[in-house]
Amino acid sequence: MIITSHYSLRYDEARDLIRVLSYELPVCPDCGGELSGYDSRRRHAIDSTGRSRWYLCRRLRCRSCGKLHVELPDFMTPRRHYEADVIEEARAGDPARICPADDSTIRRWKK
Repeated sequence: MIITSHYSLRYDEARDLIRVLSYELPVCPDCGGELSGYDSRRRHAIDSTGRSRWYLCRRLRCRSCGKLHVELPDFMTPRRHYEADVIEEARAGDPARICPADDSTIRRWKK
């Protein structure tokens, strides 16, 4: 997975999801090769209020090694359903904030 920090978000009413449009030209993290657009993938993320939103993220294929990579915005964490700031606040143990995740999920994040 590739994390991008230069992007814009646009709401697509027809699909009821948010498109992630990256401004970066990423390179393959495995071999350093050139990546080209392959297709897109739907992914959801849960924010601090507990609301789940769907995003459309690009999948890129390396022209050298042929591997596929998903391009995620920096507020998403690979292999996690919650946004990155929700996970960090829960791990820090901030009692002023209420996390929408279950207690067992928060315990796993703290491990």
